[in-house]
Amino acid sequence: MVYIKPNPLWGGSPTVKSLAELKEEMETRPFISLIHRDMANGMRRSPFYVLNDEEIENLKNDICAIEADESIFRFNSGVRTAYHDDNNYITVRGDVLPDSNSTKARDKMSSRAILAHEYYGHRANRGTMLIPNSWNDEFRASYMAAQHSPGLSDEDRYYLIQDAIDRANEAGVKIRYNLFIRKVLYGDLYE
Repeated sequence: MVYIKPNPLWGGSPTVKSLAELKEEMETRPFISLIHRDMANGMRRSPFYVLNDEEIENLKNDICAIEADESIFRFNSGVRTAYHDDNNYITVRGDVLPDSNSTKARDKMSSRAILAHEYYGHRANRGTMLIPNSWNDEFRASYMAAQHSPGLSDEDRYYLIQDAIDRANEAGVKIRYNLFIRKVLYGDLYE
């Protein structure tokens, strides 16, 4: 059995899966992700879109706003916007830009929220046992970014939490809303 330690702030019980279940999930997920790209990665701008100087300057302002270390960001590098655990840097591609026509939180969230997801979600939890790009790795990244990143708007936090919930739902996992999630989703009602 593989024990995946939960964050006590999330509530609920830990997820326990056998190695065979994890192996099966790893073998089937990439194929499913290719077919259902909108479920796995969202339909933001294409990662092949080359960021121009003005967009890079705006992204640097976003990095400053979330109080992240600008030196670990690599613009127009890599295959997509992602944190690279082995080298401790974040590649930033055209897919950092939102798609305002979409109905999915993952697509609509601002570039600042995406950068916070990578920095306060993935980078802050580097070297852990979660499988990269698994639903719980992405859930944790969005949740932690919403909770810990400075400089985010209420809308950014809302979309990050909604993305976390969507990731769990897509994996068929029910989560219990804790006080933080309820406050982000429903506002002053839970203060």
